[in-house]
Amino acid sequence: MKIRKPTQGSKIYFFKRFAIVSLLFIAISSLVFWVGFQVMLAERRMELKTSQKQKVLAEKSLMEHLLDEAVLDLMIMSDSRLFQSFFISKVDDSNQRNNFNDLVKKLFRLKSAYYQLRHLDLDGMETFRIERRNGKPYICTPDELQNKSHRYYFTNSLDLEANEYYVSPLDLNIEHGEIEQPYRPMIRICVPVFDPLGKKIGINVLNFDASGIIHKLDVVSDSISGINFLINDQGYFLNAKDSALEWGFMFPEKNNLAIDHVLQEDAEVVRSTENGQFEGIYGLYTVETIDPFVKLGDRDFATKQKDRYRWKVISFVDSSHLGLSSFLPLASILGLYSIVILVGMLFGYFYARIAFRKYQSQVALIDSERDLRIANQSKNQFFSIISHDLKNASGVIANYLEFMQETYDDFSEEERKSHIKDIGFAARQHNKLLYDILDWARIQMGKVVVKPETIWVDKLIEEQIKLVEISLKNKGLRIEAELKEDLRICGDKEMIKTIFRNLISNAIKFSNRDNSIRIEVKDLEDRIELQIIDFGLGMREFDAEKILDLSSKIQQPGTENESGTGFGLKLVAELVQKNKGTIRVESELGKGSSFILNFPSGK
Repeated sequence: MKIRKPTQGSKIYFFKRFAIVSLLFIAISSLVFWVGFQVMLAERRMELKTSQKQKVLAEKSLMEHLLDEAVLDLMIMSDSRLFQSFFISKVDDSNQRNNFNDLVKKLFRLKSAYYQLRHLDLDGMETFRIERRNGKPYICTPDELQNKSHRYYFTNSLDLEANEYYVSPLDLNIEHGEIEQPYRPMIRICVPVFDPLGKKIGINVLNFDASGIIHKLDVVSDSISGINFLINDQGYFLNAKDSALEWGFMFPEKNNLAIDHVLQEDAEVVRSTENGQFEGIYGLYTVETIDPFVKLGDRDFATKQKDRYRWKVISFVDSSHLGLSSFLPLASILGLYSIVILVGMLFGYFYARIAFRKYQSQVALIDSERDLRIANQSKNQFFSIISHDLKNASGVIANYLEFMQETYDDFSEEERKSHIKDIGFAARQHNKLLYDILDWARIQMGKVVVKPETIWVDKLIEEQIKLVEISLKNKGLRIEAELKEDLRICGDKEMIKTIFRNLISNAIKFSNRDNSIRIEVKDLEDRIELQIIDFGLGMREFDAEKILDLSSKIQQPGTENESGTGFGLKLVAELVQKNKGTIRVESELGKGSSFILNFPSGK
């Protein structure tokens, strides 16, 4: 017995300590794992909330940008004497009217949300209307024009002053007293039109089709990533997962289908939340208030607009998708927990992985916010530049015409021809800027398709030189080109032509009279380098580094005061990039500039 007791005691002692150590290890491992599990769960919830915020912010930014852009477009057209002349039918030349009609149709092809554009005189009669028919722009004939004096948007716009505009509620389009089928969500933007003496002569009305915006909300709407809702100030649904809830304010039988009826206890918090995120009774809500028309270009219209409408975009994740099983696979977690009990040291690895993933999420969020901020700054500065250039160009034409009209009889016939020539030049410059902007916009929207082909460099340059022979003779310039017959580049021929046409014209503009322009070509095996060199004004090194940037505002007259918009070089930079090329500028003030292009070889 004495021998057995120590043996029995040793076993008890062993099992007791084993149990204590095992239980302690299991307890510590469980605690450590629980902490890690909570961190992982918090990370997934943070990722969900962050993705929800980014989603609704992108939807808000898209809608505000498109609506602000529409108002700016309409204001530019309303201020433009060119557009006014055609809208009020003061231009009888059929060729000019056809050219103008082509321009307006091109605008409608670029802006798919523009459904109708019309000009109404002060009696509400249409003098011009372009609309979409079967998906294509169509300019109405005189016998198709209608009187709109009875429509609310016309009566609400009659007392608008300069820099004011009227925006209708977002509702469904009504044709012949009936809601159009299928539903077409519509916003009407109205801007007054004044003659050069400040007398109101009519109203421009743009019908903005919001179907595309609402369709985008539907595309990214699902139970896991968030169900999208769009509501107006009264809490009615303009877009919902269940289409039966939509447009309740337009149907008497559905006028109770607002958020109070659908979201019930959570509705009050949704109403009071301008921008934010909260977890309600039914799930996670992410709310952003869409408040367009506050800032248009570089001017603040908030206190001048006739009416102000705001909407809320809401992303909703049901509480059933916020549970543990929705964030993490439980079977994998249990298997991992078994491994943690057996090999506790593996916890360090999992913890490090979680920490690294959390760090990645934070860095990605910071980078995303920085990129968005930089993009917004560049966009705002770009729109400011374009707005300034367009207003200046149209202002010069308008002022010159007004001056000619007031002092017409004081000029000789030769002086009149000279002034008309100047007006024509200003109009061509204005038209060139418009086309450059439209071409740039098509590139940004991805509607320009690059069609690469083999291009012989010597033939391309000789062709472009012939196009500017008159400009060269006018300034006594000559082009010295060192060309080799066997050099080829690969690119879109029309785009490459546009690049060289702009750069050669730019060199002519900034070259001194009776001087030369050099074009040099080098074969770099798989690349071809081309230089266009002038010996004119040149520029500072800082300006040379920034002149191709979208956000720069570097403009100067040519050697003989030739004017320009400064936008052509930015278009050149876009086209070079599209053709897998590079461009850089070397310049010295007072000695000239060299634009150096590099394209893939066409061997």
